[in-house]
Amino acid sequence: MYLIDDCSDLELITDDAVYIIKEDQLVNFQEVNKINIYSFNNRKGLNWYHNSANNEGWWRSFCASLDIAEEYNYEKIVHIESDAFLISKRMFDYIDDLKTGWTGLWANKYYFPESCIQVICKDQFDSFRGFSSCGYNELSKKGLAEKVIPFTNVERRFVGDRYGERINKQMEGLDYFCQTKLDTIITPEFSDTLQGFNIIVWRFFWRFHLFQFIWKSRIVLLILLGVGLILLCI
Repeated sequence: MYLIDDCSDLELITDDAVYIIKEDQLVNFQEVNKINIYSFNNRKGLNWYHNSANNEGWWRSFCASLDIAEEYNYEKIVHIESDAFLISKRMFDYIDDLKTGWTGLWANKYYFPESCIQVICKDQFDSFRGFSSCGYNELSKKGLAEKVIPFTNVERRFVGDRYGERINKQMEGLDYFCQTKLDTIITPEFSDTLQGFNIIVWRFFWRFHLFQFIWKSRIVLLILLGVGLILLCI
C-alpha cells in the first residue's frame, strides 16, 4: 500500500508501520509489509490557474503510481483517493478479480466516470505511459480527469457516488462512498453480513441505466409531474 504525498513534513510520522520513500529513492524499497509513503521533494499544492479539481499536484501523484507499479512489476494499480472508500464485499471481490483493462466506477451525480476509484491492470500500463507522456503540467490543462482519462471500461452496476458533497452519513447498501467528510464514519461490509430485502432490491435496480437516470433526475421529474397534475386539474 502506498500513500503518495505532496512533500509533507515527514518528521511528524513516527509510526513503525510506515515506511518513507523519497521520490529519488524508489529503488531502495524493501518494506512489503508496511504502509509506504512515497513523498515528493517539492510541493505543488493547488494551482487554480489551470484546473482546480485536477491540478498539477493531483496529476503528478496519479502518474507516480505507474512509476511504482513498473518498478516492482505489479499486476495492477488500484487508485483510491484519500476521501474515497470501498465498502461492500462484492466491490472488494470485483476489484480483486480484475485482470485486464482500465476501469473506472460511475459518478451518477455528474454523469461521468469516477476518477476517485480506478483499477489500471498491467495490460494498460503502456496506454497509461503514453497518456501521461506529455507531463503533469500539460495534463492539468486538459480539463477534468474524468473526461480525459482513457478508460476501457466504466462499471456502473455498483451503488456509490460523491455523497460526501452533501451528506456526512453512510447509507445502507452502498458499495463505495466518495468525497467523504472528515467527520463521516465509514464501516466496511463484513463478508458474513446478510443483506436485507431493501438492499437486494436497490442493488438489483441500480444495474439499469434508466433507473440511475431517473434517480439522478428525480426532483426535476417530480416537479414536472406536479405541474402536469395541476394542469390536468385546471
